Amino acid sequence: MQMCAEYCAQTGRLRILKDGVPLREWFPPDSWMAIASVAGARNSGARSDSNDLRALLESQMSLLHIG
Repeated sequence: MQMCAEYCAQTGRLRILKDGVPLREWFPPDSWMAIASVAGARNSGARSDSNDLRALLESQMSLLHIG
C-alpha cells in the first residue's frame, strides 16, 4: 500500500491518494485550510512544502484509520 499527498500549486488542488486512487480531494479555499490546519503558524496553506504535506498525510491516515 502506498499513500501520498499531492498538491498542485497552479490550481490549488490537494489530494490524498492510496495506491494512485484519490481518497480525498480539496480545492481552494478548502485545500488551503486543510494544509493550514496541520501547518500551524509556519504556513498559510496556499504555499505548502513537503513537511506540510507529510503532516497532512499523517493526519488523514489517522482519520481514515490507515497505518
